[in-house]
Amino acid sequence: MALTRLNNQALPTGFAFGTTELDVWQPNGDITVTGSGVVDFTSLIRYPSLWEKVGTGMTESSGVFTFPSTGKWKLTLQISIQASGGSRNYMGGIIRLSSNSGSSFTNYAQGYNSGFNSGAYGYPHINAYVDVTDVSTFRAKFAYNTDAEAGIFASSGEMNTAMIFEKIAST
Repeated sequence: MALTRLNNQALPTGFAFGTTELDVWQPNGDITVTGSGVVDFTSLIRYPSLWEKVGTGMTESSGVFTFPSTGKWKLTLQISIQASGGSRNYMGGIIRLSSNSGSSFTNYAQGYNSGFNSGAYGYPHINAYVDVTDVSTFRAKFAYNTDAEAGIFASSGEMNTAMIFEKIAST
């Protein structure tokens, strides 16, 4: 039986009381960035340490994610990145979305840090809120973007770089 009233007050509808879907993914190892530009994360694994997905979980193929159910979703990309070989004007990430089964993607949310010298760390944390209305056509993927060489950390024992999917409400 669903809880609909609390202290004789009606509760809002459409929101999940308790998380019904939560999944965390990461690159399958550290990444050495050798140039500049936007590069999609493609070799990904479900986060392996002290974690088990909640609900069905996301489906992933070559860095493209399919959603298990319609609803309002919060997507998070966090990147642990370090400038190498000099200062960096920007180093960060992009959450990209498609509503046409992955035929084309749009940059939906971006976040960046700058590295004032070689060895400087950045930790961009990017959130996107999306309404997935059709699981057969809606897709998500993630990318990193730098203006020169950098390193991205993704060791399996720490949640450094991660893609997080959380269903927060019904459509």
